[in-house]
Amino acid sequence: MSDLPTAQKEGHASKTLGIFGWIMGAAAGIYSGINLLIPLFATGAVWWVGERLLNDEKKVILPAFSVNAGHCLWLALGVALTGAGALSAVGADLIVYAIGLIWLLLKPSLGSLYLLGIFQLLSVGINGYSFAEATIGSATHKALLVHVIWRAMSLFFMLKLFLILKKESKTNAAITP
Repeated sequence: MSDLPTAQKEGHASKTLGIFGWIMGAAAGIYSGINLLIPLFATGAVWWVGERLLNDEKKVILPAFSVNAGHCLWLALGVALTGAGALSAVGADLIVYAIGLIWLLLKPSLGSLYLLGIFQLLSVGINGYSFAEATIGSATHKALLVHVIWRAMSLFFMLKLFLILKKESKTNAAITP
């Protein structure tokens, strides 16, 4: 009996990974509850608005922009609801997000991705350490899980955008005499 064609094997692998992703996402959602819903809805809202307002050429930034902006909105909502104590904890994050997101939106470039990427790498390390130290089941542990997930997604989408922009810059350089 012959083996399945390569495309069909890849389809099965992709389907398996998709099912695994849904299961892990559902488990994270059940565990973290509202902590997952707020950045999820914020990210979705930013993506929805971006789909309607950005021109087709700029839509390439949408995944990276939306995940970062959704996380930023979650942090800003936390400050709005809890006050100055939260601002002292995440004020620097909000400033870096504001600079990086405005830069990415106005002039998508490797520079904006370097800024946001370094910020996210440092932050995922800090959040990961805090997550490991937090009591399992606590509100802090649940929130930190979502922070780590959002920062990891952000890094993934920024890496994809980085590769696209890098490829475009090489193509443009090759065209220019």
